Amino acid sequence: MVACEGTDLIEPDNVSKEQISTQIIYNPTKYSKQKGDVFVKSSLPTTMAKQIPNACVTSIMEYANNKVFGGTVNEGAYILYYTQTYNSNPLIDGVSLDYIEPFVTHFFKTQTFTNYKSAIDAKHPVMTDVNSQIESSTYNVLCVGYNSNTGAAIYMDPELACMYSVNAGYFLQDYNIVLTGIK
Repeated sequence: MVACEGTDLIEPDNVSKEQISTQIIYNPTKYSKQKGDVFVKSSLPTTMAKQIPNACVTSIMEYANNKVFGGTVNEGAYILYYTQTYNSNPLIDGVSLDYIEPFVTHFFKTQTFTNYKSAIDAKHPVMTDVNSQIESSTYNVLCVGYNSNTGAAIYMDPELACMYSVNAGYFLQDYNIVLTGIK
C-alpha cells in the first residue's frame, strides 16, 4: 500500500491540517453518501457492470463515456480499437502503461493533471491506478469525487463494480488522465 501523506489528501474545506490525520481513510471503504460529497456529475450511478478479466481500462472508459459524459460507446469498440492499433488483446494482456495515454486520448478530450480536487471541481474525472490482487499488477479506477469535510477521494472501482472512498494517497498514480469530454 502507498503511504498516505498530508500532501496526498484532497484538502477538506472545513477541517484544519491538525484534524486531518484523525480522519484519513487508509483502506478503501465502500462509498456511502455523506454531507460534503462533491462529484463530477450529480446523480452519478454508484455501481456499474463488473469488469471482465483484464478489462479495467475499457470498462472504465465505457462508464466515463456513458455515465459521466452521456455518450453511447460500447466497451467492445474500445477493445477492438486497442487490439487493432496496438496488436495486443486487452482481454488477455490488459492495457499496457506504455499505451494507456494515447489509447484514452484517441476517444476522450483530456487536460494536464494538477490535482484531484481541481479536476473534480471542474467536473472532470481522473483515470488513475491502484494495486491489484494480482501480483506485480495494477488496475484502472476513475476518481469521480471527493468529500469536502474529510478530504477522502471517491472513485469507481470496476473490479468491485461500485464506488469506494479512500485517501488519494492510495492511488499509485502511474498515470493521472483528466477526462474533459468525449471526442
